[in-house]
Amino acid sequence: MMNVRLFKDFMRDHLGITLFYFISHLMVSLYCKHYISGSIQLMYMFSIYLYLYLVFMIFRFIKYSSTRKEIMMLTENVDIEDKSYSCEQLAIITLIQRIHHTYQEQLHEVQTQAANTHAFLSQWIHNMKTPLSVIDLILQNHKLNGTGEEVALKHIEEEKERMFSMLNQMLKFFRLEQFTRDYNPENINLLESLRSIINSKRNQYIYNNVYPVVECPYENIMVTTDSKWNSAMLEQIISNSIKYSDAKERSKPIVFHIEQAGALTVLSIRDEGIGIDKIDLQRVFQPFFTGKNGRSQHQATGIGLYVCSEIARKLGHPLEIESKVGRGTEVKITYLSKMKDNVTQMNG
Repeated sequence: MMNVRLFKDFMRDHLGITLFYFISHLMVSLYCKHYISGSIQLMYMFSIYLYLYLVFMIFRFIKYSSTRKEIMMLTENVDIEDKSYSCEQLAIITLIQRIHHTYQEQLHEVQTQAANTHAFLSQWIHNMKTPLSVIDLILQNHKLNGTGEEVALKHIEEEKERMFSMLNQMLKFFRLEQFTRDYNPENINLLESLRSIINSKRNQYIYNNVYPVVECPYENIMVTTDSKWNSAMLEQIISNSIKYSDAKERSKPIVFHIEQAGALTVLSIRDEGIGIDKIDLQRVFQPFFTGKNGRSQHQATGIGLYVCSEIARKLGHPLEIESKVGRGTEVKITYLSKMKDNVTQMNG
């Protein structure tokens, strides 16, 4: 059945060649019979043409069948052998291979993304239980031992902030999948945006005994980025700086330094916290990697810096991190400046 169908497909694909062949030879035979020699036998010439046609078509059918078989093998992810295909056949096979490889890459990407999403949700659900359990313990302790409302509310506020932070991380993670739909590049004032983010975290600074220091010789630093995605990235980096500052004994600064280097603007965020181990430093942008610091911080999900690195990559902002244990961590983000003329130095 397969061979009959293959033969029918072959004849259909070669119908034009067949018609052209026989019509042209019929015309030549008629011309020879009427104008050159009347003794030429038309059937004899036609039998020669038919013989040549059959030989030609047999070789073509073998080639056609072999190529068809190779194309069918591509559906099973089997690489074809290097044979003498025609340019048209080779172009078709190459196109199919390219489509197949693209499909395999996209399938692998979707599978990886699904696995990451599943792992993230599992870990996120597990981590969400911790602040809820703590809140429950605070309420029970307040009821049984009469703990002061102010103290209880303060602890509940801290756990609420942790839950809010984890919810934001989850939303950012899922929005990354639709980044292109939500991407709107524009020129923004980096200093103004940074100040807004710093002010929004006032309570976190107070609770963690740290304070911000902004170092910038300019009032207007115009850079090209997506305002919302850039803010999401900076919020996560600043939250990490606050969380790992370890400012229990004395108040510590978080320094924000902005400088221009030609057509580029570099934002540096530096803390004086616990730092990151050299072994962990090269893996901090991997999804779900928490390292030694994360294991000491039970609410760490290992997703924050991964999301930051993905946002930075999609925005086209190189992201670098340097750290020494016990001395702090510095994160640098490089932006493309809008125009040098848009940077106005502050008076005095």
